[in-house]
Amino acid sequence: MSAEDRSKWNARYAEGAYDERPHPSVFLRDCAQLLPPPGHALDVACGAGRNAIHLARQGWTVDAVDISPVALERARQRSRQRGERLPIHYLEQDLDAGFAIAGEYDLIVNIRYVNLPLLRSLIGRLRPGGALLVEQHLAVAPHLSQEEADAVVGPRNPAFRVASGGLRRLARGLEVRRWQEGLVREPDGATAALARLLAIAPASPGLQSPPAGL
Repeated sequence: MSAEDRSKWNARYAEGAYDERPHPSVFLRDCAQLLPPPGHALDVACGAGRNAIHLARQGWTVDAVDISPVALERARQRSRQRGERLPIHYLEQDLDAGFAIAGEYDLIVNIRYVNLPLLRSLIGRLRPGGALLVEQHLAVAPHLSQEEADAVVGPRNPAFRVASGGLRRLARGLEVRRWQEGLVREPDGATAALARLLAIAPASPGLQSPPAGL
């Protein structure tokens, strides 16, 4: 990601982007009973921290990573709003350049940041029985009318959407617990095209095969 992109995200967060979304991802919340017991979690492209804060309040220790220092500072402020001392480590890093942080995880969460090569590499960081939870904007289906397609929220650049079946292929070698694709009504009433995946690493690390190329 270029310095220009970093500046763009800093400006968006400084202007209050996503202030209306303090709640965690609906998919993360709905999958709560399918996740392993709280341990060490990674929130990839955490933004203003809504999912990291939710996980920490559920007992997880969280590494929350984002390229924008402005977003990370907003996340820290949110973490302190109730006077809590939440176990969240906020880390500034350009994820387009890879993931340089050492460690293994019981849960990896990636909400609406598209970087499938990065996710392929992170699967190897899952501990046995660990969970990968991903929600991405889905490429808009060609059968939709132009009016329906225009009503779908999210990025207009197709590079920031995943192709149908992309997350399922990503999860080869994992046990898929949830996989969904289609139109979803957002909490604010908007319509989004989303791909969602919850997959579990084998209990024995020797059974985990590397994901096939996409």
